Amino acid sequence: MRYIGFIVGLIVGAMAGSVWGAIIFACFGAYAGAVWFEKKPAQDTSPLANSIPDIAEETMDAHRAAGLVQRIAKLEKRVEVLEQMLADGEVVPADMQAVEPVVVKPAPTLEPISAVVPVAVKVPVPAPVSMPAAAAATSQSTVAAQPPRVHPLPSPKPAPVPVPPPPPPPPPIPLRDRLPKPIAQLIFGGNMLVKLGVLILFLGLAFLLRYTAERVTVPIEMRYASVVLVGAGLLALGWFLRKRRPDYAIVIQGAGIGVFYLTTMAAMKLHGLLPATAGFGFLFAVAVLSAILAVLQNAPVLAIIAALEGFAAPVLASTGQNNPVGLFSYLLVLDIGILLVAWFKAWRVLNLIGAVGTFTLAVGWAHKYYTNDQFDIVQPFLVVFFLLFIAIGFLFARRTLSEAPDDAVQPLGARAVNTLNRIGRVDSALAFGLPMAAFGLEYLMVKPWDMGPAFAALGFSAFYLLAGRLVWATQPRGLFLLAEAYAIVGVIFATLAIPLAFEGQWTGAAWAVEAAGMYWLGVRQQRPYARAFSFAVFAGAVFKLLEATQLDGAPGHALLDGSLMGPLLVAAGAFAMWAMHRRGKLDAGDGMEAFAGLCLPWLGMAALTMLLWQSFLPIWAAMATAVLASVTFALATRLGLHTLVYTTYGLQALAVASFIANLHRGDGEQVLASGWNGLVASLVIAASVLSSVAFSMRKVLQNSAKQDVAPDWSVGNMVAVVTGVTLLHLSMLFQISLQQAALLWPLSASLMLWIALRVGHPALAIQSALIHGVSAVLYWAHRSNSADFGTFSGLSFWSAVVIGAAALWCGDQLRGAARTRNPWSALSWVLWLPVVWGLFWSQHAVLSETSRALQRIDMHSWIASLQMVVVLTVSVLSVYVAGGRSWPQLARSTAVLLPALLMVTLAGVSGWGISQTAYVPSDGIGWLVWPLAALWHLRLLRWQETWFSKNSLAKLHIGGFWFFVVVAAREGQWLLGSLGDDWSSWAMLGWVLAPAVALWALQLPALLVRWPLNQYRAQYANTAAYPVALYLLLWAWVSNVAGPGNADPLPYVPLLNPLELAHWLILGALFAWWSRVGPGSHSATLSTRSRAVFGLTAFVLLTGMVLRSCHHFANIPWDLDALYASRLTQAALSITWALCGVALMVIGHAKARRTLWVAGATLLGIVVLKLFFIELADQGGLFRIVSFLSVGVLLLAVGYFAPVPPAKPDAASDRGVAA
Repeated sequence: MRYIGFIVGLIVGAMAGSVWGAIIFACFGAYAGAVWFEKKPAQDTSPLANSIPDIAEETMDAHRAAGLVQRIAKLEKRVEVLEQMLADGEVVPADMQAVEPVVVKPAPTLEPISAVVPVAVKVPVPAPVSMPAAAAATSQSTVAAQPPRVHPLPSPKPAPVPVPPPPPPPPPIPLRDRLPKPIAQLIFGGNMLVKLGVLILFLGLAFLLRYTAERVTVPIEMRYASVVLVGAGLLALGWFLRKRRPDYAIVIQGAGIGVFYLTTMAAMKLHGLLPATAGFGFLFAVAVLSAILAVLQNAPVLAIIAALEGFAAPVLASTGQNNPVGLFSYLLVLDIGILLVAWFKAWRVLNLIGAVGTFTLAVGWAHKYYTNDQFDIVQPFLVVFFLLFIAIGFLFARRTLSEAPDDAVQPLGARAVNTLNRIGRVDSALAFGLPMAAFGLEYLMVKPWDMGPAFAALGFSAFYLLAGRLVWATQPRGLFLLAEAYAIVGVIFATLAIPLAFEGQWTGAAWAVEAAGMYWLGVRQQRPYARAFSFAVFAGAVFKLLEATQLDGAPGHALLDGSLMGPLLVAAGAFAMWAMHRRGKLDAGDGMEAFAGLCLPWLGMAALTMLLWQSFLPIWAAMATAVLASVTFALATRLGLHTLVYTTYGLQALAVASFIANLHRGDGEQVLASGWNGLVASLVIAASVLSSVAFSMRKVLQNSAKQDVAPDWSVGNMVAVVTGVTLLHLSMLFQISLQQAALLWPLSASLMLWIALRVGHPALAIQSALIHGVSAVLYWAHRSNSADFGTFSGLSFWSAVVIGAAALWCGDQLRGAARTRNPWSALSWVLWLPVVWGLFWSQHAVLSETSRALQRIDMHSWIASLQMVVVLTVSVLSVYVAGGRSWPQLARSTAVLLPALLMVTLAGVSGWGISQTAYVPSDGIGWLVWPLAALWHLRLLRWQETWFSKNSLAKLHIGGFWFFVVVAAREGQWLLGSLGDDWSSWAMLGWVLAPAVALWALQLPALLVRWPLNQYRAQYANTAAYPVALYLLLWAWVSNVAGPGNADPLPYVPLLNPLELAHWLILGALFAWWSRVGPGSHSATLSTRSRAVFGLTAFVLLTGMVLRSCHHFANIPWDLDALYASRLTQAALSITWALCGVALMVIGHAKARRTLWVAGATLLGIVVLKLFFIELADQGGLFRIVSFLSVGVLLLAVGYFAPVPPAKPDAASDRGVAA
């Protein structure tokens, strides 16, 4: 509920039109929701619990702990009494005895009775607590007094009764019984008009209520008066119940006060019913009333509400006038009241509300209105507020200490509880938040003065150090924590005075030296807090150093601009603290101090690196950073400073990153600027990285050789190797172009792979593959910019050839390495990647060059056929090379013949982006190449039986069948399409001749006994034929809708038009394939779904024929709107559909086939609906009702004259449809 209260308060404050009002109302709403609506725990009735309110969580915990200690003391006293009575032999009184003893019987056993005599043992169960001594004594006396008791053997168990078989499952529940009763009644029973009438009546009543609500209003004053009366009633009820139900009464009173407060605010801000002065006075009165009620009833909730109301009143009743004396005087009165409450009550939340409200309003006023001439007015108030809340915090600490005194004679448990009670004696929010808020206001006022903020910080430091000293010297030991808090605040302000008085670079240097000295004292005196504060001061020194260092982006200048003394002192301080940290052995463990100690060498090296970037140009600074890393690595390795070794990795990473960030595009052939300077810098950085890597690699190789295992490279080693090799490749770009890099980098990548295979370095092998990929990208991006010296002699051609050849060579190397060493090189994808990559780029080089050569001589129609020759040649060579070298990956790569042919075909269809001529397979020498491609495909399938499984080969058979059927269909469409336009019947017929013939051929007995149908009959007849059949079926539907039936120069003749001949050819081919070799060949009759598909398709084709007849014979345009608007077309369709429906119903009734009867009835219903929606669409009102009645009468007549045939078990499909 606190979140709901927060949101409600925020909304109310936003409606008030003030940001501060929204914040205050949100806080008030959150607290009110938490207090009023959340369940409170039961209050303890002890005097200690009654003396301290529930509002402080620390005090509540202390009260519970005190109660537990009292119970433990009582129990311990009771145990002592029992032990003394047992020792004296006295009888335990009845009130101290436990419950009746429980007789524990042993488990039955089958052993002889003489072997073991069971004895019943009575065990007393202690009632309140466990008493080991008393329990043991009582148990022994009970065992001694109990005579032996013999139990008879258990009777034998009866034979198990046979379980009857489970009853048969109940029959399936009808659909009506399975549905929920309201839904079943809606579907199967009842009058739908009655239900609709009920719904309309309900809506009418809802509209009537809305009409009444919109026209009957209540005056706004009456509304506010009624709300105020409700608040007064709540307040009176809470006061009446204050003694009978105190908790409930306080909540009710808070609700009433909240109603007063929110009503007043709404009347002021929302509707303007109250002026600002009257509203402010009423809010102040409500706040005073809340405070009085809180004091009288010892209710901190009401006091908190009063404080919130008091601090919110100036915001909500503000008129926008600048009156600091009135505002601060009002706040002073509120704070004095809070001080008086703090004298008697330790209500921490009330103190916090006072501090936050006072300084929030003060900061808000100062931000908006403060000027320098108001210093004399504001400064005294600020001092008074500061001292008031210092006193409030001190009073809170003393009261919590006095309520939990430390008695040295108490038992240890009680003293521990008292210690817990005294933990909350210091209000950290006032101890640390108050000086920060006060100093913020003071800083705003003294900022215009020279050294004013520094002297203010020194004043705060002196005050808190003096206050800490006084508390330490004059107060009990329980307030030492408050004294330490004051001392910490004083030191913080003293440290803060340094940057306020000096420049940033000197501040950082001074703080670094101060941090080193403080850390030295902390180590010598073994004070963790001093060491922690020294780390904080050193962090401030680093921050000030960074703040004083500026970026200089001017050409010819160093990147960083700052003092050289700051980085030197910070580095010296960091290394000095690190040395003391290691000497004091404080780096052990995983605490925060150990982590901070690990950061010191990093900070020291970072400071030294800043010197380099302040002294050199960026590219030379990167090189100097790499040199510093190498020197540091050598020293750290020699001295055994492992932490410092890690910093060198960071320096090398910085050098590499900065070097890459400073790369610039060259002007001439060189890719990168700087020429030889950049080349030298990159080589130095690469040498720094690789030298560090070589040191670790030598140890790894030696260890792996001794243990005879594969080298285990770390992640850092692999990253460093990759980085160094990358820098070596980048160094080439300072002298060569990207086109030349695309030619040279595959060769260097092949060399890298050779080295990686020899040393067993997978990261280097992966980088080799990546460089191959980058070379391909560079080739592809700059292939049009390469110099062309003629056909098959340009840089573009040879770059692709080198990429492909290098990849194939790498594949052969990996295949050899996989047999002997480097297990990772035997991975399937590792062996396949270079083969696929090499074949792609080698074919791409020849194909692109062939296309370019043919384009020069304008032989575009020959491109596809000659490219197919290239693809077939590569396939043949791959077959013979794979067979000669026993290369399984290359042998299996011959499966890409079909994808390659498909890509060539698609490129031909697209015209290669230069030709708009439609692709024809027989163009050029395609009439020869395509038959050869089909023959080679079949021959290749035979040869691939050695390398592929039957399932894999089945996929190739299926893909080849589809591909060549599509090519044949395109050729047929081009041949017949020349007789007419694109949408003529001839062109449409050409698209289906080849697929229909292919589907027809699959069921010919002469072909079923030959290869490949004799081995892959199921794949061809089912899997391969399914898409072809679906294509034919979809084509029949689409052409029936889109084809007007033009067959020029022949006239249109129904049933004999080329388009409709194609339709009947498709139906015949589909029926023959389905019933002989397709899925329908496994059953004697066609299934219901198959009959539905064939019947629906025939019906749609018949409908299309009727529409085309109307189009040709009645001169109706072949357009959906024209055909729809034609009454002749509508009549023809109605007659045709009605005849089909009647025929189906008659046949179904005569043969008692419910499926046919239902189909005819459905069609007849569609006809009736068509008549209704088309003929009667422009009519409304009563006519629509008459139309519905007509439809009902017609359905009743049909049901009477042609009833549903009886359910016969003639076919499962009929039963399914009937169901």
